[in-house]
Amino acid sequence: MSSSARQPNSRSSPPGPGGSGSSPADAQGGWAPYPGAEPAAPVRDPVPPEFRRARQAVAAFARAHRLFRRRRRLLVAVSGGPDSLALLHLLLDLRDAFGLELVVAHFDHQLRPDSADDLRFVREYAASLGLEAVTGEGPVAEVARRQRRGIEETARAMRYQFLAFAAEKERADAIVTGHTADDQAESILLHLLRGSGVRGLRGMRPAGPVPGAPGQTLLRPLLALRREQTRALCEALGIPCRDDPSNADASLTRNRIRRELLPLARALNPGIVDALLGLSESAAEAFDLIEKRSFEARPSTREPVGAIYPLSALASLPGEALVLVVEREAAFFKREAPVNRARVRDLRRVLAAGSGLVRFGDIVVEASCGMVRIGPPFEAAAPPAAVILSVPGSSRYGDSRLDVATAPLPPLEGARSLAIDSRTAQGALRARPLAPGDRIRFRGHRRLISDLLVNEKVPSWERPGAVVIADAAGPLAIVTAGRTFVADPAAADPDLWLRLVPLPPAPGLGAS
Repeated sequence: MSSSARQPNSRSSPPGPGGSGSSPADAQGGWAPYPGAEPAAPVRDPVPPEFRRARQAVAAFARAHRLFRRRRRLLVAVSGGPDSLALLHLLLDLRDAFGLELVVAHFDHQLRPDSADDLRFVREYAASLGLEAVTGEGPVAEVARRQRRGIEETARAMRYQFLAFAAEKERADAIVTGHTADDQAESILLHLLRGSGVRGLRGMRPAGPVPGAPGQTLLRPLLALRREQTRALCEALGIPCRDDPSNADASLTRNRIRRELLPLARALNPGIVDALLGLSESAAEAFDLIEKRSFEARPSTREPVGAIYPLSALASLPGEALVLVVEREAAFFKREAPVNRARVRDLRRVLAAGSGLVRFGDIVVEASCGMVRIGPPFEAAAPPAAVILSVPGSSRYGDSRLDVATAPLPPLEGARSLAIDSRTAQGALRARPLAPGDRIRFRGHRRLISDLLVNEKVPSWERPGAVVIADAAGPLAIVTAGRTFVADPAAADPDLWLRLVPLPPAPGLGAS
């Protein structure tokens, strides 16, 4: 994917109707919708009613949803079709009222032999309005084939990737697209067909994160308009629009919804679009409550292995609230967490049982001993080799340092400490991983260490890293991430103090 240099900004005033950039013809009762066009015949109201109604609707919508609050510089996505050109002219007309700066952006998906004509049209049209234009192109079909993804999915991902790049380059406060109420209705139907939950039934939000770039903001002020209004507006202004032949491609799911499913639904309910928009509003209200519930669950601690939640905090949440918690933790660890209903059902079963693991892409949710870990999966790694301990002194054991002293050691953040009586030890002391069949005498009984850790409610994610302090006869103590266990008899008068200290990663080797 590449981007071209932006079109230089001529500082001429754009000719939006009724705005500060209106042409001189306005004062005489006629105005030109764009440079070079013939002025409209003089009338009592120089602004076409289609434009005036659309402007009022968009301005009211923007104020109601605070779309332009603290957002001054906007990157306007323009395809060249009637929706995006109507958006551009409406924003031009409203820019003084909201204090806006506009930059045009266009992405060529290279799906048609003549698609470069659209890019040139947008670039020249933006220049005629005195606006900068940032353009880019990318071989969508080739990328889709290489990644084995659908054309629609790939085109959307590459388009938003370009827009996010352009917005960052232009230091834009938000990206603005021309999605209309009809696009909203189609999106809701698409989500219904895919089995979406309440969140999907909301459709597109007036303001939200940019797909693939959650740190940037996407605005959709034309959700206040129907598609027929944007086309009528362009016709009233005499704006030359580009028609994309791919909108008639019946192999694309959204086109089939638009051309087949919606007409069938309209035959049963002429107000189907309004009904779907009402459903969207109801779903948004319900989702607000779900989102509030999700914030009620708070992790008790955050560790390198993940966020640790009380089991009870998650087990009582509705399914969609659980999904939000998982997605937030995935974002914290900069991971992807794809969610579907089957995984959510599996997670509910794991939480009900109090043990088990469910994987969501690059994130796992693991329940054990009344706790739940949400974090990256553990990578399979060879256990550290056993080491003979320096007494007194320090020894390297895996990614930790084991300090041994004949007097109490000062505490260190993140370190685990214990004391033992070495006078009855047989041979040298060593640190080693837990081995199958390891046993220890603890609280009057000789037990399998694996059973001891379960009975003592050491969570499953802490057990693989347990460190065994042993002599020639067997384990004398076990150290886990959160607890230590010393063999009977407990040392009333210890003579050795041990401290296991995690070591930071070597320079240049961050945690995976």
